Amino acid sequence: MAGGLLSACAYRDINPEAALADERANNGYNELREVDPGTAKLVLRTVGAAYPARFSLSTSPQACQGFLSLGDVAYAGRGVVYPWIANAVQRTHRAEPHLVQEAKPGQPVQVRGDGFWAGGTGWDYRSGRCGPVVVSFTPQAGRAYTVEFVWGDRATCDLAVMDATNPDAPVLVPTQAIAGCLALNR
Repeated sequence: MAGGLLSACAYRDINPEAALADERANNGYNELREVDPGTAKLVLRTVGAAYPARFSLSTSPQACQGFLSLGDVAYAGRGVVYPWIANAVQRTHRAEPHLVQEAKPGQPVQVRGDGFWAGGTGWDYRSGRCGPVVVSFTPQAGRAYTVEFVWGDRATCDLAVMDATNPDAPVLVPTQAIAGCLALNR
């Protein structure tokens, strides 16, 4: 869906300044610029396709334990398609464009992403899941991070964590992958 529909109406080509403003207002860019002293901020979002992902967070020292569901997020083509199309995609998925969560600096956090995809029509309709994908990292004070559920080809997925304290020049953060977490019921 992301490739065909989203490129068919190139809002960014018609009005680049408005498209950039729409994208930044709806992908957490503005929130990344404001981190309270003594805290760390996480902006959770999806990239690569318009399918939703459910994010959960845990500060438990045990792997795969104590997750708190934060909600569903879906990329809607902000900055690429007209805002009314992006709004319709958002409503269809009943998902937010991004989520913002504070994290305690110096305390390891586990971030979990569970993705759900569907496509086709009639007898060719298919759906499935990707994940859970779980990573752990330790946020630092005064830093802002993006955690992106990255949709790849053929409904594959991964999580990427970036230090985005400077949102115009994010830097990949080393994470520890955590395998063996049970899938969520949807």
